[in-house]
Amino acid sequence: MARRPRLFVPGLFYHVIVRGNQKQKTFLVDQDYQAYLERLAKYRKKYDIVLYAYCLMPNHVHLLLETSGEPLSKFMQGLQQSYTQYFNRAHQRVGHLFQGRYQAIVCEKEAYLLALVRYIHLNPVRAGRARMPEQYEYSGHGVYLKGKATEVLDPAPVLELLGGRGAYRRFVLDGIKEGHKEEYYQVEDQRFLGARGFGEKIKGQAERDKKRIAKKSLGAALKELARELKISPQILMSPDRGWEISRARATVAYTLVRRLGYRVSEVAAYMGRDVATVSSLISRLSNRMESQGQISQKVARLTRIV
Repeated sequence: MARRPRLFVPGLFYHVIVRGNQKQKTFLVDQDYQAYLERLAKYRKKYDIVLYAYCLMPNHVHLLLETSGEPLSKFMQGLQQSYTQYFNRAHQRVGHLFQGRYQAIVCEKEAYLLALVRYIHLNPVRAGRARMPEQYEYSGHGVYLKGKATEVLDPAPVLELLGGRGAYRRFVLDGIKEGHKEEYYQVEDQRFLGARGFGEKIKGQAERDKKRIAKKSLGAALKELARELKISPQILMSPDRGWEISRARATVAYTLVRRLGYRVSEVAAYMGRDVATVSSLISRLSNRMESQGQISQKVARLTRIV
């Protein structure tokens, strides 16, 4: 059966599995695992990815994540290519390190978030590499036990759902006797894990978003955002670099690019800025969003009104 094209809808929740090419090992020494985690942190931040769980095994990787306004493919391309370049340099190799097409399963978040966090963090136990999940260094389980955010993963949302670190640990240990769950891999339409009709719902949303963006010009979208922020579109495109104007400009640029899928180059051209300037605005706002929840709420509201 031919492979189905990937869907792009902002805010999708994925279980991603990446395997070594021809089952070869993708991590040989501790430094390799650390190099992958460094790149995971870098590209997670660059593409505004929310990571809920990860596990790096010798010949494959599990990631549980949520996208924002950029397609998953951009994040994965940057992460995988960067690590492959490192690996080939470090071990004097050439060629492909990972299988050409990673598995990206769109999951129903409310139904599967907690179960998949547990399943992924128990992968080393199922594989016989550790008796207890905390004995394995290269997963997000230790971050949850400590309860403090790192550059790679923030455990707070899941810990809040479960009721704290102790409840999380008990929840994970309760799943130790569970074996491999084929239902997490053999999914509807090769890409959806959820209740009946979940895949059709996501495909319909993707089609509606595609039509919406196709019909609405960048100028019209920018004007709607400016009106919501109670600022003139002309001021956003002016040379004014005052704090309030710059903050509004960054919020509009971030929403257009990261949430609504417009290209950085076209947003920069429309605003009369160069690509590097707009990219910097978006990056700085993304950094502030991690510590200032009100900015995330504002962006979510703006996204809904366009």
